[in-house]
Amino acid sequence: MLPTHQLELRDVRQIIAAAHTAAAAHADTTGSARVSIAIVDAGGHLLSFDRCDGASPASAETAMAKARMAALNGKATAPQEQAINNERPALAQLAGIFGQPAVAMAGGIPLLHAGHCLGAIGVSGMTPETDLAIAEAGAAVLTTLTP
Repeated sequence: MLPTHQLELRDVRQIIAAAHTAAAAHADTTGSARVSIAIVDAGGHLLSFDRCDGASPASAETAMAKARMAALNGKATAPQEQAINNERPALAQLAGIFGQPAVAMAGGIPLLHAGHCLGAIGVSGMTPETDLAIAEAGAAVLTTLTP
């Protein structure tokens, strides 16, 4: 048997807090970045969700779908999106295989520890670059947490 690690609620809260800080850093004339932030476990099951003021309803489902894709693949979604748009359109079929909403769009980052995927963060609501930056800021917190 292999030992496993899991995200704890305190870990998830720290990741979400870092994502909110990054969203504030990406403020425009209307305030903080208007994003939804989702954290899922390794199986793609929702652990936490925040929808910032002004974030669109569509961003909620999209953030969760980005997080699921990253968790179930153990890979960031931005390179998957690029592959679908270029040399690997067949990757678009992954969402159907997973049997739950999952999407390869920039803004999904796996949460990795010791080479294992513990889950993922998904961010949606702004540009792909902004969503990605906010997700990366949240994911970076994982390196500061102790198992």
